[in-house]
Amino acid sequence: MHGRVSETSRDESSDARQGLGWVAIALFVGVLVIFADLARGGPLLHLDAWTSGIWTFKGPYDYPFADGVDRIGQRLICLPLLFVVAYVLSRRLRSIRPLVIAVGATFALNFVVGILKLASGRESPRTGGPELFVGDNVLFPSGHTANVIFVYGLLVALLFRYGDVRVPVRRLLVAGVAFIGVLMTVISVYRHTHWLSDLVAGAMIGGAMLQISLAADAGWSEVVRRLKRIAGPGWVVVQWVVSLLRRPVVPRARRVPEMAPPKADAAVDAADGTPGDASGDASRDSTDEAPRPPDPRRGARVAPSPRTPHATRPGPHAPASPRHRAGRPLDSRHPEKVVGPPS
Repeated sequence: MHGRVSETSRDESSDARQGLGWVAIALFVGVLVIFADLARGGPLLHLDAWTSGIWTFKGPYDYPFADGVDRIGQRLICLPLLFVVAYVLSRRLRSIRPLVIAVGATFALNFVVGILKLASGRESPRTGGPELFVGDNVLFPSGHTANVIFVYGLLVALLFRYGDVRVPVRRLLVAGVAFIGVLMTVISVYRHTHWLSDLVAGAMIGGAMLQISLAADAGWSEVVRRLKRIAGPGWVVVQWVVSLLRRPVVPRARRVPEMAPPKADAAVDAADGTPGDASGDASRDSTDEAPRPPDPRRGARVAPSPRTPHATRPGPHAPASPRHRAGRPLDSRHPEKVVGPPS
């Protein structure tokens, strides 16, 4: 987990990537169907008008609690959480892949949502009716529900893929993302800031971009190859930018210091001018190989003779033995024997 793993080893099978791609396509098709029905004045307009009448609009400043809950879908709140998690995972994996997925997919989501908002021209329930192309406001699709599904969903998906999350915690996180999506929908209808179709379409776009992000992460090697082919000579600039991003994100590997030779062998080598041999030192330490013959240039090493124990004179406070009191010296080779005739 903490070591650097090859990018190819993290890729999933092509079947898994195709499944994610088909889900994203189905969600985008659903968004286009909603947009087309609203453009031609279909039944979704009547559904939006009915749901907006469930709660009476009080005033722009009469929803203090709901306004606070609505902030969980703002980019200023949810995006920092996603980027912090992606940054931590990138450092642990020693790869900027999670961070690139998070940043790139966020830009793609805002681009798609922005294009549809500019194309719809829809007013809010506070200022007008549910028709399209009749106002200067940009409400379709909802950016709040798109942020909730995409940002929190991608955050949880990155933790599942690159973190150590247990199964009960995974179920709780998935249920939490679904609960936040439903809560954001209810709060927006209650505050009269969006029509119901805006919220549903925003959630579908967020889910589609989430599936595309997971598919790109599952087939990262293939994505890099295709981008390299499209960029052509400009791929050198991409590599330069990636190298700049990698420096503050990916920590450098610590170098293990080399072991210095023993001082005794180094002193002998310095005396005779012979460089040290690491293989020879290892062979001398091995118990399976025979010892090397001594080098005649270094001279013979004489092993120190074992020291012969000798008698020590007792201290001034030690009790004298009877033989010492008799004044007879002891034999240095055999301390237990007394030199001279017995008394």
